[in-house]
Amino acid sequence: DDSGNATSCNFNVSLVDNTAPAITCSANIIQSNDLGACNAAVTVPALVTSDNCGIASIVNDFNGTADASGTYPVGTTTVTWTVTDISGNVSTCSFDVTVNDDELPVVACTIDITQGSDLGTCDGTVAIAPLVATDNCAIASVSNDFNGTADASGVYPPGTTTVTWSVTDIHGNVTACSFDVTILDTEAPSLTCAGD
Repeated sequence: DDSGNATSCNFNVSLVDNTAPAITCSANIIQSNDLGACNAAVTVPALVTSDNCGIASIVNDFNGTADASGTYPVGTTTVTWTVTDISGNVSTCSFDVTVNDDELPVVACTIDITQGSDLGTCDGTVAIAPLVATDNCAIASVSNDFNGTADASGVYPPGTTTVTWSVTDIHGNVTACSFDVTILDTEAPSLTCAGD
């Protein structure tokens, strides 16, 4: 005051960071499976982010790290980024990694079959071994166009019948192959001679 007496007091000024980190989320990724595998090694670019004060952590829910690259299964995996700044503000964003199964089933096709007709008939009963087929993921169905089943065995007519196998994997990829079943009439006619 004007007599020289002084009193002082203090107050605090607190600056609160309420600004969440800025994120430029990863673009969706689509790629084919690795050869012979039901998955794919996927490289995910580093997340682009910034903050007015500073970033404390970047993590994704696919592998729990700041690098979302890794081996992804066939199908679509949604990955979520979580970015936390030094003040505890959080931003999240998500992107999809889609791995397509573009690999066809592998088939060891049945070899052509030739045999004689059954005794007393023109047809032939043919036993055909099961088709050998493999796939990088899994086989959904095996069928043939002779009887519509996974077993092409049956009674075949005389002549040549072309049989086509169709093998479908669990993702709809189809491989087809064909073989011939030939039934030969090797039975001589029966003959009864007239008596003298």
